[in-house]
Amino acid sequence: MKFSIVLLIGLATPVMAEPPTLFALQSSQVLSDIELDSMKGKFTDNGQDYYFGLQMQTQFIQDNGVQDQVSMQVEFIGINSQASVVISVSEAGQIDNSQSLVLDTLGQSVGLQQRIQIAGETNLAVNDLTMSQGRLDSLTNGVNLSLGTSLISSNGTSVFSANTGSLGYQVNLASGQATQGVNYGQGNGQLLQSIAIEGINHGVINQSTIRYDGMSVGTLSSSLLGRQISDLRTIGF
Repeated sequence: MKFSIVLLIGLATPVMAEPPTLFALQSSQVLSDIELDSMKGKFTDNGQDYYFGLQMQTQFIQDNGVQDQVSMQVEFIGINSQASVVISVSEAGQIDNSQSLVLDTLGQSVGLQQRIQIAGETNLAVNDLTMSQGRLDSLTNGVNLSLGTSLISSNGTSVFSANTGSLGYQVNLASGQATQGVNYGQGNGQLLQSIAIEGINHGVINQSTIRYDGMSVGTLSSSLLGRQISDLRTIGF
């Protein structure tokens, strides 16, 4: 009986935990900005202002000698913890939400996908992407496009989309089409550049330009697009 009482008293007595030791951190060093840049994730100060811009541009000449240029620009701006997005296109036209833009990513979930299909001779097709720090210049004679809408150009050849899940445009050529856009379904961001040409004597150049400011991306530049485009969800896009 005495043993039982002693045992119960021992169980009821709280065990004082020893203070945590910082021995494992004694030899630690503060990581430099360069080392942080090479790690997964993005590092920004709380409330830091930043800028991310994507400009998509297609230049083309067709077998009938007609040549033109189509552009679309997306700017994502964070100021004082407030995010806003500005979308502009180079073509005036008519809002028609019945139009849709299909971005076939062939199962790829993130990153850059460039695709060229040519049937014919004496054709030129180029997909190109550049990225650097700075800000985009405003489109000359640019027209703002609201989130969740689609626009058809005045000549009826181009469809611009700012709909949920697909952001970009498609240009219908006399013998083919050119497409550029961002697909960010399931939280992933993918930039697609696609050219399809049938016939002869066509020239099509898809050029995408990324600019960023207020953040350091280091060696992570290739995944910057996916991370920032997915942030559009935070403002209801």
